[in-house]
This record gives sequence, C-alpha cells and structure tokens, in this order.
Amino acid sequence: MLCALPRAGAQDMVIYKDALQPGWLNYGWATINYSNHTPVHTGTNSISVSDTGTTNKALYLAHPLFDSTPYQSLSFWIYPTTSGSNELAVRAILSGKPQVPYPLSFTPDQAGKWQHFTIPLSALGVASNWHFNGFWIQNFTQHPVAFYVDDITLVAVPPPDPVPLTVDAHKVIRTVDPRIYGINIAMWDRLLADPQSGVLLSDIGVGAIRFPGGSGSDAFDWHVYRDKGRKWPRNPSNAATFAKVTEAQKAQAFITVNYGSGTPEEAAAWVAYYNGDPASNAVLGVDSRKTDWQTAGFWASLRAADPLQKDDGYNFLRISHPAPFGFKYWEVGNECYGGWEEDQRGIPKDGLPGVPHDPFTYAQAFATYYKQMLAVDPAIHIGAVVVTPESGYGNHTHAVPSPEMDGAPVTGWTPVVLSTLKSLGVTPHFLIYHSYPQNPGHESDATLLQAAARLQGDAVEIRRMVTDYLGASATSVELDLTELNSVSSNPGKQSTSLVDGLFMADAIGNIVQTEFNTCTWWDFRNGNGIRYEDNPTLYGWRPYGDYGMVSPGGPETAPNTPFPTYYAAKLLTHWARGGDAIVSATTSYPLLSIYAARLAKGPLALLLINKHPTIDLNAKISLIGFTSATENATLYSYGKPQDLKQTDLTTGTVAVSGTTIRCSLPSYSMSVLILNPIKKE
Repeated sequence: MLCALPRAGAQDMVIYKDALQPGWLNYGWATINYSNHTPVHTGTNSISVSDTGTTNKALYLAHPLFDSTPYQSLSFWIYPTTSGSNELAVRAILSGKPQVPYPLSFTPDQAGKWQHFTIPLSALGVASNWHFNGFWIQNFTQHPVAFYVDDITLVAVPPPDPVPLTVDAHKVIRTVDPRIYGINIAMWDRLLADPQSGVLLSDIGVGAIRFPGGSGSDAFDWHVYRDKGRKWPRNPSNAATFAKVTEAQKAQAFITVNYGSGTPEEAAAWVAYYNGDPASNAVLGVDSRKTDWQTAGFWASLRAADPLQKDDGYNFLRISHPAPFGFKYWEVGNECYGGWEEDQRGIPKDGLPGVPHDPFTYAQAFATYYKQMLAVDPAIHIGAVVVTPESGYGNHTHAVPSPEMDGAPVTGWTPVVLSTLKSLGVTPHFLIYHSYPQNPGHESDATLLQAAARLQGDAVEIRRMVTDYLGASATSVELDLTELNSVSSNPGKQSTSLVDGLFMADAIGNIVQTEFNTCTWWDFRNGNGIRYEDNPTLYGWRPYGDYGMVSPGGPETAPNTPFPTYYAAKLLTHWARGGDAIVSATTSYPLLSIYAARLAKGPLALLLINKHPTIDLNAKISLIGFTSATENATLYSYGKPQDLKQTDLTTGTVAVSGTTIRCSLPSYSMSVLILNPIKKE
C-alpha cells in the first residue's frame, strides 16, 4: 500500500538562463545577442535586443507547438534603456499567429534598472492551449530602442493536493483495436530470427508488426534481399524472416512497399509471395525498368518450396509454407513527402516517371500500385501516405481549393494527394501518419511529456482533410499511426531514458481516445552506442541514444537489454487490450494523466502517469458507475527505482474505499491499477 506524501510543488519551464534552453529557438528579427555580458540579472549572460530603426523589430523566442495548460504565467526580467508608456509589448504566439499585445511601460526611474514582470498567460491570450509556440517582446515606440532580458521562465500551475481524478465507467469512448499495440521491425535487425526475439515480442503482446523499416522501405528490393538505390549489402532480416516472426506472434502485418525506387509490379509480386496461390497463372507483367515479374504463382511457389541444394539466389524465400500468410495491410511508400526519402522519380535512366517528393506524382503512382496489388489479392487493404499540416510538404503545383480556407488554393501534400485520388476514382483503405514531436538538438523532457495530447488533434485534423478532399468515400477510410517516437532523427539520451517510456504510455492513452486503429512504435531493435543529444537538462543516466525497445548489443549494452519503452509496453499488457472498452477518465492537473478501460471480463483498469520529474503526487480517484469488490486494487508500476536498477515491473496493492481510491504516485512513474467488480446476483 502506498502512503500519502507531502504536498507537491510545480515544474516551471526555464526558457533562458545564460542561454536558450532546449526546444527554444531564436526567430527574432532585431539585432540580438544571447551571450551579452553586461548588464546581466543573474549568472553570466543576458539577451541584448536592439532595434536601430522604426520597424517594430522584436525578440522572438519560438518553440514547436506545445500545450500551455501546465503553465500559468510568463516571468522575465527586463532592463529598459529608455522610459515611456507602451514602450514595448509582449505578444504570445498561437500556431505562428501573434495574439493581443500586452504593453510594457517604464517610468523614468525604471530606465537603466532591472524590472521584473509576471504576466498571466490568460492576459496574453494563450492559456490552456496546445497551439502555443512562443512569444515576442516588440518595439512599439516607432523610434530606436535597446533593452536587455534575462531569467525567462514559464511559471507552472501548482498541483492541487490531492489531485482530483474522475472515472466514469458508464461512458464508453471506443473499443480498443489490438493493432494499437504494434511495433516496427527493421531489415537491419540481425537478431530478428533469434528465438529470444519471439519471447520478447510475446511478453509485450504485440498486435501488429511493420516491415521493412522506415526510410529504408523506399530503397528495399524485397526479392533480392538488398537495397536498390543505396547499394548496401544484404540486410540481416528479410521478407521471409519477417513473415515467420509475424505469423508466430499471431499479429497483423503492415508491409511498406518500395515507392521511391520500386515499381507497382514489384509490389504486386510481394503480395503474391505472401498471399498468392502457387497454382496461379496471373501475369504480373513487365515494369517500366523492363523487369519481367512473371506470374503470381511463380512467387507463391517460392514461398511453398523447400530450399534448393544449390542456391539460385532465391533460397532465402523458400520456406516450405504452402498456405498463404494472408497479410492484409500494405503501405505504398514511407514519408514520400520528405526530401530525406529515396525517390528516383523523374530520373530518366531509372524509368520512373514524375517528380520526386511530389503529391500529384505520388497519387498517380498510388492508383497504379493499388490496381495491380489488388489484382493479386482483392482482400488486402492498401494505405496512402499523409502528413499535417494541410499546407505542408507540397511542391507548389496542382493547387486545390481548401474548404477550410474559403476555397483558397493550397498545394500541401495531403490535399493534393487526396484530391487527385478522388479524381482518379481511387479510395485508399487507410491513411498512414507518422509522429515525432521533436527535432534533434531541441529535445525537452517537459514538452515531450505534454506532446502526446497533440495526437488527438492530429487525428481530428487528418479526418477533416479526408472529408474535405475525398468527399463521400471518406467514411470508409481508416487512420493508422505507423511510426511514433520522441525525436525525428539522431536519437540521443532521451530516447533511452525513462521519459521516453512515459511518453509512450501517455501516447497510447491518448491514441485510444482517437480513431487511430493502429500504432506501431519505432522500433523493436535499432542500434545504440549513438551519442547525439546529451544535454544535461535531460533526465536519464544512459549517455547514448537508441530508437529500439531492446538493445541489439554494443559496447555499452548486452543484446536484448530492455529499455524503458519496452517496460512501458509490458506495463500496458495489464491495461486495455484488443476488444476492451475505453471509458471516460479526467484529470485536474496536466502532469498527472489517467486513462481507464473496462476489460472484457469485467475489471476496471486504470493507467496513471506522473510526469513530474521530482515530486510525488497524491491522487484522489472518484469512480462513477463502478464499485470495487475488494478493499484493495492490484498495482503494477515502473519508475525511477526500476529503471536505475534495470529491473522488471513491480507489483503491489492500493486501498479502495467504496468508490474512492487515494494513492501516491512517485515522480516519473507509470502505474496500472486493476479493480474487480462486484458480481451481479
């Protein structure tokens, strides 16, 4: 049983203290020095800001969109060099748009001295808003101005004690799809065929597995066991290994076919290999690169055959599996909108028509992939790549009218792809979305642990675009999140820290509130020993990064060593699974998340996440529509002690008094409480 602890404090976010803190960016358009030595308020540096003209120049401290709900005010020290009414103005920013100015005035005796301001976020027009992304301090005088700023902080909302939480077991939000608990498997995973991989995957109850691996998918020739465009050597894992592992887990498969350097015929052959009939004479055809892909039966026969005594190059595909795998979910390309992605469109010698990273080209190609893959197996579902925001990642061509903007033309990736598919009479079965809330070098634990809530907004935005640009057929299209992790590239110490595990659990709690039916975490086993972002402000004791849930082995970890994300996934096996009902759960404090599920067999399972780095939070959970049959709830938990000792989940009990639970949740911890219902007579 957990005992009550002293009242908790708040977690402020430091923006500037001698230097800009992680996640905060200089977007200012005045003359600015972030290492000014005099005057300073505290420490060794301050920010000097100079507008030598009359152009309303400003200090602009920007941040990727994040939730302002945990914060109540903006605090800073400022050193004006002149006095006057409305000398400067603070303007907070929502999605890049400045809000109402908050004037700063200085009397003559205040000029040349440090002054302290604490401005409520409500006065800046950005309280409790997840579109918050920075603020200006702007010259409003219409004459030259110089000033200095130091010790800038977002002041946190203090937590109540206890934190009131409410669960309404009668209010069902949705039923959990088992594919929510998915994972990516990479072609470079040299240990995938090892029996221990099966044990590790089984222990986290994986419901969906995606292959062959992120950006490599657009350079992957599945049938020759190597990447085409990059001329890498054969990868340790291949299409056959993936199939056997996925079948053993009884998981749904997501296969990403090669759009960047492949052809529709090559993709159709892959469908035939997994799902085809060895007796089929269906001709796949000669592709634009003059490769003859023979028949569906040719590839299905390889799957069914025993290896030859003398390998002809296809023995890795001969796995003595006559029955089709029946893999259902197929993606055309991976993040095809991004310049980081292999895309050989428009290169004459490659025989792939169109323009690289172009939504119109992609939609036209998708229609061909769609037709040829479905011709092999009409039962499969084929997904198209989308991205947010609406105006993002276009090539400034093939504009379409935006209903959201009163018919104004937009050329963003998603509107152009969906509108073009509609004109071609093609409706994708599902849409593929990826989310990495941070970019490398700007990782922040505080903002990452609020980022999961944005996934609910992402689902709403994607659904709106589907409705706007696909029209009547939009209702048949499902949404799937097939990559999720903390940072878009160059994973540093945060990726192997407890914080990333907390983010994963919080993300799943948010995703099951949305219409996303799949979440495949990036990824199972990746590659560690990477030392990208090692900022001392980040929590964690591992000095290296790794996207994987378990280590592939390296100089600092043994093979298959679990990271905190693995234990987060393992903890969730005690929470909602496929077929369970998500019910309403609310919190009064943003650093303490609660998610509730009514399990198929009757118990109520609560997922609780304390996102405060240093303070244990007392909670009072009120239950509506549910009475516990026992005086104790079963507790599963993982937090700092387990992470530091590299041990498994711990178990215990928490007292229940009727419809009320009082407990204390340690800082940086995730817990699952399970309550058994009173049996009906």
